Amino acid sequence: MNDSLFEIVEHTNRSIFLTGKAGTGKTTFLNDFVKKTKKKHIVVAPTGIAAINAGGVTIHSMFGLPLRTFLPTTERIDQNLANNIADLMPHFKYRKDKLKLLREIEIIIIDEASMLRADVLDMMDFALRHVRRNQQRFGGVQMLLIGDLYQLPPVVRDEYILSMYYSSPFFFHAKALEGSNFITLELTKVYRQTDEHFLEILNAIRDGITEDIDFDALNERYQPDFDPKDEAYVYLCSHNKMADDINQKKLKELGGKLHSYAADVVGDFKETQYPNDEVLELKVGAQIMFIRNDTSPDKKYYNGKLAQISYLDEDEISVILDGSEEEITLKAETWEQKKYSLDDEKNIKEEVLGSFKQFPIRLAWAVTIHKSQGLTFDRLIIDAGKSFASGQVYVALSRCRTLEGIVLKSKITPEVIFSDKRVSKFQDETHANSKIEEILNAEKYDYSIQKVIRRIDCVWFQSALENWMVISRSSKFIDKEKADYFYHCLKADIENYITIFQKFERILLQKTQKFLQGEEEWAEIEVKAKGAVNFFFSNVNEKIFSPLKDFYSETKGVKGLKAFNEDFRVWLDDIEDYLKDLKEVYLLEMPLFDKEKDVEVSMAIKKVPTHVLTYQLFQNGKTVAEIAKERGLVNSTIFGHLSKYAEQSLLDRSDLLRIYPKNKVEAFEKQFKADPKENINDWKSVLPSDFDYGEIRLIWNYFLNLKK
Repeated sequence: MNDSLFEIVEHTNRSIFLTGKAGTGKTTFLNDFVKKTKKKHIVVAPTGIAAINAGGVTIHSMFGLPLRTFLPTTERIDQNLANNIADLMPHFKYRKDKLKLLREIEIIIIDEASMLRADVLDMMDFALRHVRRNQQRFGGVQMLLIGDLYQLPPVVRDEYILSMYYSSPFFFHAKALEGSNFITLELTKVYRQTDEHFLEILNAIRDGITEDIDFDALNERYQPDFDPKDEAYVYLCSHNKMADDINQKKLKELGGKLHSYAADVVGDFKETQYPNDEVLELKVGAQIMFIRNDTSPDKKYYNGKLAQISYLDEDEISVILDGSEEEITLKAETWEQKKYSLDDEKNIKEEVLGSFKQFPIRLAWAVTIHKSQGLTFDRLIIDAGKSFASGQVYVALSRCRTLEGIVLKSKITPEVIFSDKRVSKFQDETHANSKIEEILNAEKYDYSIQKVIRRIDCVWFQSALENWMVISRSSKFIDKEKADYFYHCLKADIENYITIFQKFERILLQKTQKFLQGEEEWAEIEVKAKGAVNFFFSNVNEKIFSPLKDFYSETKGVKGLKAFNEDFRVWLDDIEDYLKDLKEVYLLEMPLFDKEKDVEVSMAIKKVPTHVLTYQLFQNGKTVAEIAKERGLVNSTIFGHLSKYAEQSLLDRSDLLRIYPKNKVEAFEKQFKADPKENINDWKSVLPSDFDYGEIRLIWNYFLNLKK
């Protein structure tokens, strides 16, 4: 199952809800997938603790979402109650680096999706469509939601307001999923429990089918006066205060010295997301549980494993594991607060904003249902009374490996078993375990081809060029004639490439269809796709990117063109990204770019010497005074620049007469022929007083080079 599951997530764009009963390995799949996938991905979660545990970030921080309820309408809404679409849009004014990141993402993984509200998923949909300039669901991003809808539900403070537009708070009633081909895939092998009878009871409780629950077997575990003596039991509570009171009472009863261990918190790490107590207070003999798996090769403990404190000093903690005589010394573990960003190669990287370092244990005579999520226990005391909310009976019972390890402080009756028909209806309608191979065969090849087509697609060049021309015409400082000529040259090339792209697209799609019908070899499609990628790389690089860089190099730094160049640079960056993406395109497992034809794609602009810019403007018909004004320089500097070209015999007499009045040229020429001087001061002394030093240097170089 897991191999097929990886394949369908990796090789299609199908959005999926991955679910499974408690202990079926959902977290294991998540961890394995992010290690193996080639897709650019981020991991998010509805709450801070869930995000830290999943190694990701919260949905709200990733997308900058408001905390208020969202209602998917354009009608006016009281902002004290909720946000409408118009209220939401200003939240999507992201910084440039966030924009680039969100445009690069191929798949978003949402962990603990049972707690994800429908309106939050819709806000993500609006954000992605807006940022990616793509009106497909989620802006074309694939969504992988992971969780169990029969466990912890979404937290909703204002369910009445939400119910105005949503059938339920669950994510599957989001408007973004209506009419979609969203599917549910279920992990079915339970690793936590092996007793078939116990599994049958758990499944019946999960489904809310009271007539299938063996209440007699379950309530044989009822022992209202049970007091654990020699064995380690955990009391599972519904509320934090109840668990804290039990733990503190038990700690005081131990006597002995109290030791405190403060967490080392570095950088940005919100207190609400601390994965453990900031200060751990412990005594020898205290019952604790691990809140992390042992990452060493020994694998001596796991998330939820119980132990007893055997030794404490200022900075060392030793414990004896439950069911063992072995004493182990603990090491502090580090949890990280992360942020996603793009590196120079446009790969998504994780940046650590802050860290929380603490021993991976907490007092465990009692723990809340909420904090038990994902944990495995050998022995539990459960009070499944009226304080247990919907679904919590299943969560509580399924934490334990065996029915024999459970002690009930109150009987479990049909009244505390809840069934949410909306959940079962959604999962029945979207369940697709039996269709994995069918979907994979139908979509794998088409998805891979579509991915190639998206990378080659150059249609957007046209609108980018038109936008460039608009800002060129609105600038007072650009050479309009030169910009217009450049525009028409690029326009012809771009229109040609768009026509070629559209032809390639038709051919690739036709060939894929024929392949799926058994009328075409996949090798022929590989050849065509490879040809397309390399054609567009070489031609766009040579005919579009390089000329644009050359034009930009002439305008970069020119006075009055700062705003023009900022807009221009965005387009250049986009084309640079386009070319770099072509170098990384795969068709299934096959790279398409020909590495032998590789050339560096870089926005590094060769700095054009200042005298070259002056000469270019002079060649375009500008006078010395006009060039000085445009470049923000004095006339004498411009004469100095042009003097270099006179020295190289690159100015002719007509150029000279554009620079000087005819009478000045004739005066210098007469003196040069009669009695040429050896230095500029001597020239200054014999020429009319209206000759300055810069003018003398230029005209002297001109006549000196006539003699060569």
